[in-house]
Amino acid sequence: MSQFAAAFGAALTTVGVGAVMVARNWPTATGRHRAPRESAEAELLRPIEALDQFEAYCPAEDRPTLQLHLRLGGSVCTECHNPTTSTTTGVTQ
Repeated sequence: MSQFAAAFGAALTTVGVGAVMVARNWPTATGRHRAPRESAEAELLRPIEALDQFEAYCPAEDRPTLQLHLRLGGSVCTECHNPTTSTTTGVTQ
């Protein structure tokens, strides 16, 4: 191998290693400046609805579960998110 080829290979390697070091340290967006996102469940409820909770029969779960009153009427199950428009309990004793 000639001296020119060896020097060219060493220079090319040095440039490649330098480029990798610069690329790894390049500033990237971390997302810390954004407000934290709420979970999908929290986005479905309005703050006033989250305060009005009661236990009632859920037909999808086939058992009494925690329900939330909705502003426009009806309720929604907190476990399966099944909307219910009737006010009957469905529990037979």
